[in-house]
Parts: sequence; C-alpha cells; structure tokens
Amino acid sequence: MLLADRGTPRGGPWRQAVDHEVDGEYLRVWERPAHPAHPVHPAHPAHLTHPAQGRLALADQGRAVVLVHGFEESWKDWQALTRYLPADLRLFALDLPWRSGSRHLWADRGASTAWLERALELLPVRPDAVVAHSFGASTQLELLTRRAPGASVPTVLVAPVFRPHDQPVDARFFHEAIGRFRGVLADGLRAQLGPRAEKIPDDIVEAMIGKVRERVEPHGFLQFYVTLGRGPGLALHRIEAPVLLVSGTHDPSAPPSAIDALMASIPDVRLHQDPGLTHFCQLEQPAQVAEHVIAFLKATSPHHYAKEAISA
Repeated sequence: MLLADRGTPRGGPWRQAVDHEVDGEYLRVWERPAHPAHPVHPAHPAHLTHPAQGRLALADQGRAVVLVHGFEESWKDWQALTRYLPADLRLFALDLPWRSGSRHLWADRGASTAWLERALELLPVRPDAVVAHSFGASTQLELLTRRAPGASVPTVLVAPVFRPHDQPVDARFFHEAIGRFRGVLADGLRAQLGPRAEKIPDDIVEAMIGKVRERVEPHGFLQFYVTLGRGPGLALHRIEAPVLLVSGTHDPSAPPSAIDALMASIPDVRLHQDPGLTHFCQLEQPAQVAEHVIAFLKATSPHHYAKEAISA
C-alpha cells in the first residue's frame, strides 16, 4: 500500500511503498517510480536542468536501483543525488534500523547484513543495481561475499568504511576508531544541515553534535567497531558482482591502504577517487557522484542504454 508522497524534480514523486515491522524495528521502502525517457531537443537546452540528465537515457523503462543509506543517515539523504539521475530509473531508497534518530539496539535482533537482506526481500522487483554509502556500503560489501540471492547485482560503494588487514585490532586501533566514529557523526550532521550550518552559531552546532553522540554511543559505536573489525576477514575474492568504489582521496573512513586492499581483492572492480569528494559526497557533491553512477550502470549493462546528444 502506498502511504505517502514526497515531491522530487526527477521521475515520479517519492512515495512510501513498504512499512514493515520486524522484532520492534521498522523496515521501510520509499520508491520513485520511473518516467519514460523523453528525447532532449538540441534547440531546448533548458530541458536539461541537471548535467547528468540526458547524457545517458534508459532504452527500456524502469531499471530498478536500490539505495542503501549509511549510519545515522536516512533515505532522504539520497534525494540530492537522485535529482541528477535519469527519470526513467525506478529508484528504491531503503529506510534501515541504523537510521538517524535510532537508539541502535537493532543488533540484538540481527547483524546489519541480516537487516539489509530482510529489506531487500521486501522489494517488489529484483534490483538491477545497488548504490550504498558508508556503513551501508560496508554492509552491502559483506553481503556480496556471501553469494546470497541477488549477490551478483552490480554495486556502487560510496565512501565504504573498511579496515585493511595490516591494521591490528589493538588499543590504538580502538581509540582511532572512536575518533573516526565521532568525526563521521559530526561531519554527517553538518552535511545534513547543508547551508543552514553556516547560519547556526558554532556552539549550537557543537551542542547538537553532543546530543547525537549521547544518543548513539555506546551501542552505535560498537556496531561501527564490529564492522571495521570484520573487514580483513571478508572473502572479497568470492564477489561475483561488478563493483565501483567512489571515495575521496582524503576520506579517513576509506584511507588509501583500504582502497588498495579492496582493489587488489575484488575480482571485477573499478575506482573513482577524487580529492574533492568528502565522506558525505552523495550530499555535498551529488552531481559528480551521479555522473559516475550512471557511467557504471551503462558499463555493466550496456544494452539497457542509448546515448543521447547533449546540447551545448
């Protein structure tokens, strides 16, 4: 049953398609239905509101792409990016238990991979691709190693949280992980505030960050730490899906050693790394991320796409 509508400038309006409770936790799916591709006439460049729209158009209708948000984020954090995606993509944004505002007790009822599998099972169609961010990207990465149903789905991992094998889990790593976790929480709040953050006094922003930490720690940090600890043991060589890594060169959640380890271990992998991308690039640099998502979708399933001219 469709429960609500949210406006969007691309495709149809966002609407809540699934609202499902499991052991006291809610799994929700938001959908942006596909709109048929419309040719762009060179005489009317105003039709291209965003640069990615019109570069690649789907030849068939409604290819399904699933969006998996990160820790202390929500499905809405994908809306900035989806404004740059073609209207003829059928988008599903998952609302998962590690959402913003959670007390993060969900791990008592299953690991993050179990919750993601449950959410994917609620989809009305088999996804053609998955785009996941940060903690959600790490969860999707682990799911790919298990060769579960749908494990061959092309996947974009945006700023994945990963620890290479050469970093021992010791007291130093524990303290560094706490610092990284708190940094991500702070950066995430500022990214979600967007331009509003510049109008809010610094002491108020710091107080807001403190409130988030008070709610999230310690349960949230424990899940973040467990995810980091499992990374080196993942059977990355078993991944059958094509994978694109998108990250910033200076993102502490995916340092160069971590990216190198992923590139060396995943069989079918490609990389876009840029010093201008932040950890929350899907919010802060959405056009650039969308461009690489579209190119990846074209490369992994070229028969779905037809090139269209771009007006100057």
